[in-house]
Amino acid sequence: MLAFYLAALGFGLVLIGASAFLDTDLGDASAHGSGDVQGDSEAGGHGGAAHGGIFSNVLSLRFWTYALGAFGMAGTALTLLGTKPAVHVPVSVALGLLVGGGTAWIFRQLRQAAATGSDSIENLLGSEGEVVLPLLPDHLGKIRLRVGEQDVEVPARAGEEDKLEARQRVVVVRFRDGVAEVRPAPWKD
Repeated sequence: MLAFYLAALGFGLVLIGASAFLDTDLGDASAHGSGDVQGDSEAGGHGGAAHGGIFSNVLSLRFWTYALGAFGMAGTALTLLGTKPAVHVPVSVALGLLVGGGTAWIFRQLRQAAATGSDSIENLLGSEGEVVLPLLPDHLGKIRLRVGEQDVEVPARAGEEDKLEARQRVVVVRFRDGVAEVRPAPWKD
């Protein structure tokens, strides 16, 4: 049984390492269908797998990666400590399911939060802000925008002819690669 636990641990660690060091996305079942934010809104908010049922976790490669790693680690440790199979098998299975399911759920929540955040950037188009760091042609600066109840500072770029000084009012005309493109506000304070 120890060999089985070690194989599961090794396989899980290889996949976890590959995802961490190679920047691969182990994804989940909701990543390519109804789990994204657009899919939910187009389906009237009933995206199926996006709502985090147990079934979507079991289909997730991330679930199996972390479940195998936790199962193998717990089983190896408990076997080496001399516990009986009647104890280490159910404990290892339970811990694997718990860690795998929890990890898949956490990453799905993070993906949904990131998708919602990128949608909110589009809502900032046409917003008025204030220059924090001067915007010079061909150089990035920074602007401050009011989002809800808080101020947010974002990198910004002005037009080719524009030179905008600190505290000058601007309007966001576009977002490209996380950088706001701005023009001077056509009105004075």
